[in-house]
Amino acid sequence: MNHLHAECIAEQLQFSPDFFDPPDPRPDEWPDNLELRRAVDWFKSFIPIQQWKQRREQAARRLYLSAMGIGSEDGRFFDSKDGFGWYLFLAEALLDHIGNYDYVFGSRVIPVFQAIGRDLELLQQVDGLTPRIQRMVGKERGQPNGGLFELLVAASYLRAGANVAFVEEKPGQAKTHDMNITLHGRTWVVECKRMEVGEYSENERRQIDLLWSDCAAHLSEIECSTLCKVNFRVELKSIPLDYLKTIVHKWLRSGKKEMVWSDETAVGSIAMLDLHPLQSVLSTDRVLGSSHRMLELLTGSYVRNANYKTLLRKTPGSNPRYVEACDMAVVLNWESQSDDALNGKARDIRKKLSEANAQLPEGRPSIVHIGFEAVEGDKVERLRYEKIVATAQQFNPGDKQLEYIYCHYLVPESPPHECWAFDETAQWCAIRPTQARPLDSSFLVLPSGAHNRQGPHWQE
Repeated sequence: MNHLHAECIAEQLQFSPDFFDPPDPRPDEWPDNLELRRAVDWFKSFIPIQQWKQRREQAARRLYLSAMGIGSEDGRFFDSKDGFGWYLFLAEALLDHIGNYDYVFGSRVIPVFQAIGRDLELLQQVDGLTPRIQRMVGKERGQPNGGLFELLVAASYLRAGANVAFVEEKPGQAKTHDMNITLHGRTWVVECKRMEVGEYSENERRQIDLLWSDCAAHLSEIECSTLCKVNFRVELKSIPLDYLKTIVHKWLRSGKKEMVWSDETAVGSIAMLDLHPLQSVLSTDRVLGSSHRMLELLTGSYVRNANYKTLLRKTPGSNPRYVEACDMAVVLNWESQSDDALNGKARDIRKKLSEANAQLPEGRPSIVHIGFEAVEGDKVERLRYEKIVATAQQFNPGDKQLEYIYCHYLVPESPPHECWAFDETAQWCAIRPTQARPLDSSFLVLPSGAHNRQGPHWQE
C-alpha cells in the first residue's frame, strides 16, 4: 500500500463518541479490577483530560491501522514517542474497552500497573514522588520502563517498613541516585537501572525476516498453508539467505505432506498446515489475530517465549483486529539455540552496574537494583544468572560503599485463555556488606502471600 493511500485511510479512521466507554452493565465474566483501576486513575490525574483523550485516540488509531495492514515506518503498532500513553491505553482498555486490549503487550503492562495500584497508598507518602510521575507521563513518556521500575522498587521498601524519599535530579549539574531509604535505623542510598531487550535479539528478528520473507510470500502465492518448525544450530547471521528457501522448494518438489531435515545449520520440519481446528472455532467465535490463542489453534500447542512469523489470509470481523474466517496460513516457529546465540542474548549486568555505581555518592551504604524482562527463554536466563554471579564476584565498586545488588527477572506471559500471566525471579548478590541485606522478600510485582515456589522461574 502506498504512503498516500495509507494517509487517506488514517484520516478516515474515526472513532464513535462511545468507543472508549465502559460497558453498562458490566458483564459478570468481565469483573472490575480495583487495583488496576486505582493505578490508571492516578496516572490519568497527572494528564489534562483533553490531552489524554488525544493520546488515547492516537494509540487506538495506530493499533487499528496496524490490524488493517498499514504499518508504520518503524514497524511498531504503537508510537515509540509515547510509550507511556500506549501503556495507559492498554490498562484502560482492559478495564473499560476490552476490544482494544492487546493480550501480548498487555501482559507486560497490566501486572506492573496492578502492583503499583496495590501499593498506591504507600507510594503517595514518598517525598519527591510527584515530579517523577510528571516526567514519566510527560517529557519522558517515550520510555516509561525506568520510572515504573523505580516505583516498584520504592514500594518494595515501603512494604518492609522503610521511609523512602526520591532524590531530586540535577540534569547537567551532578549525577544523583534515585532514592534514600531508612530502615531499622539505617539509611541506604538506592539506584535503579532498567535493562531493555538487547541488540542481539533485535538483530536476530531482522535476520529471520531476511531468511523467511521470500519463503512465506511464495507459499502464500501458491496457496499452500504451511507450518515450518526450525531450531537453528548456528548463529542466524552466519546462515546463507537462501537456506530456508532451499528447504521449502525441496519439500514442495517431494510432494510429501511433511518433511523432516537435520544438518549442521538446523534441525526442523515442514508440513501442510491443517486449518480445521482454527476454522472450527471461527465458525462460532472470533479470534484476535495477534494473539497466542491464534497461534495455539494454528500450531496445536502453546509454548512460553516461542518465536513465530505468521502470514494469514483472513476475513476480519466487525472489529478488524479479530478474525472471522481464515483459509490460508503460513507459520514459521523458530528457535536460535547455538551456544553463541544464547551467549549473545544472555546480556550481563556489568554495563548497567557500572553506570549505577557511578551515580552513587561516596561514603554512604548503597544498593543497586537492576530489572529486565526475561523473555528470551529459560536457557538464556539460566546462563544470564551464571554471568551475574560471576560479575558480582569480580565487580570492584572503587571508592563507593556498594553493599548489595538486587536483580529482578520480570517474566510476562500471554497464555491463550488468559488476559495475562506473570512470573518473577529475584536474585541478590553481596558486594561489600557491613550489615544484613535490607530486603528479605525482593519480589516487586507478585503480591505478598502468593503461593510462590522455591527457585528461579526456569527451574519449574
